[in-house]
Amino acid sequence: MQALEPNVKLYPYFRMAANGYAWITVFFLYMSQTQTLAQVIQLSSIYYLSVFVLEVPSGYFSDRVGRRATLLLASLALILSYTCFIIGAGFWWFAAGQFLLAAGISFQSGTDTALHYDSLKALGRETEYAAREAHAEQWAMVMLALATLAGGVLGLIDLRLAYIYSLASALVMAVLVWRFVEPRHGDETEILPQSFVRVVAGCIARLRDPLLGWLFALAILLYALAHFAYEFYQPYITLLELPLLDARDDAALVSGIVIAISMFGGALGARVSIAWQARLGLLGLLAVATLIQLGIVAAMALVLSPIALALVFARNFPMALVHAPVRAAIAPRIGREQRATYLSLQGLSERFVFALLLLWLAAGLEPGAPIDEPTLRGILQAMLWIGCATALLLFGFARPIQRVIAGDVAPERAG
Repeated sequence: MQALEPNVKLYPYFRMAANGYAWITVFFLYMSQTQTLAQVIQLSSIYYLSVFVLEVPSGYFSDRVGRRATLLLASLALILSYTCFIIGAGFWWFAAGQFLLAAGISFQSGTDTALHYDSLKALGRETEYAAREAHAEQWAMVMLALATLAGGVLGLIDLRLAYIYSLASALVMAVLVWRFVEPRHGDETEILPQSFVRVVAGCIARLRDPLLGWLFALAILLYALAHFAYEFYQPYITLLELPLLDARDDAALVSGIVIAISMFGGALGARVSIAWQARLGLLGLLAVATLIQLGIVAAMALVLSPIALALVFARNFPMALVHAPVRAAIAPRIGREQRATYLSLQGLSERFVFALLLLWLAAGLEPGAPIDEPTLRGILQAMLWIGCATALLLFGFARPIQRVIAGDVAPERAG
């Protein structure tokens, strides 16, 4: 089992390399140089549809075939994706890039943290998982902040350079994955293959576990609150009419600065997460994260001010704050044969519910409604009420959930 030591040592560096997403700050600007607005929107839809289709099957592939093979495919997909964007010879090159980008992100999602936990468990060190995952998340967020800032700076020279930066990071990611060793446990070396439908059904059945079901629902709420702040911060900025943030010539740099600040906040959240959990407990930590997210949405819904915008920059803090503690609560309760599929199913559910919320809110708008202050406030206030009601409902079950945590019930099974 000592052969798995490289996995544990290299995992933080892998997470850093995997987060070299310098393209985030310039992707819209880059594609709109040669594509119409309608085509750019179509390209965005290709990405989201691809993620929707690939998210859960990629987790199943990871559970059936292995973590290392899945991460190698993720690395290859990202390398090919960035190559397509760099070539950028037309709509179909961008479409291929978007599909491959979705494949790379989907195949990595859930598998990376599953490999981390599997490796530690095989070494008999699974109790270190929460602290090590928080450490890796912290440096992943730092690297993402630096990458987005670099993307903005490089974008001032040539928007294509941001994709070259991302390509270099993906190549480093592939080298690190190649050095990983597939984790195997003594009681898990001969897992009988199961059909995709059976595995997904088994993951859904896991939600009967009170703690898993509760965490699943809370993760959806936190994702929705965080992404509402992200989705609507651009029109919020526009309504503020701040001279610096309206500097179209420096749009890439401004975008990079805005995203980088948010990512540094995420790094801080990851850094303090384990210490805060030790003081507050898991439920206390989750309550604080929920209150912060609700506070950000409330500030945007109630006032139009640069101060509220500063809060938006902190949106990644509560998400990173709960990442490692929640993963540490989930991992021991899911068998190795379902772990990546379960995490993929959770990620898909978060995106799906968020998309439904957006569609519901959009349906309530008058045709041709402008993005003015009353409209934006109405949307954010609706989300605030939904968020508050859902949080009250979930935390109304806090006492029985706390008893489950105190009882340390971990219904992980190999079959």
